[in-house]
Amino acid sequence: MAALRLALSREQKIVHLGTGSGSVMVCVLAKDPINFLRLLVVGYDEICWGDEYNSSPNQDLTSGVVVRSDHLFRRWVKTTFNVSIPATASKIVAYPGAKGRAGSEDQFNRWVAESAAYLSINTNVLPAGLVCLLVYGHLLRGIGN
Repeated sequence: MAALRLALSREQKIVHLGTGSGSVMVCVLAKDPINFLRLLVVGYDEICWGDEYNSSPNQDLTSGVVVRSDHLFRRWVKTTFNVSIPATASKIVAYPGAKGRAGSEDQFNRWVAESAAYLSINTNVLPAGLVCLLVYGHLLRGIGN
């Protein structure tokens, strides 16, 4: 699940919160909406599997499913925003990783882990999206900093 995150510093990024169907990736997907569009048109069938980000889409054909990139959408993104589209998502998403890694290089993943630890939330049993809602609720009540 992708979401907009507005940090206390007022910095806004697009983040991934896991999927609830197996992906536990928690990270900054893109620093802005244009880079998020670039990520979408790289051509992966799903953007929730960070371990695939170093490979071009459709490298593993064992499933028999081949998802083709939407070439009209891809061309629109390229021409409208005058951007290039990388061959792999690793050129856009710097640190895809599983949730709850306090030592993660990804700032959002680290924030989720540190906030969950502060609130004594076990991130192994709760989806990352719920952890974030609990943390944001805690902050909105004025209890956290």
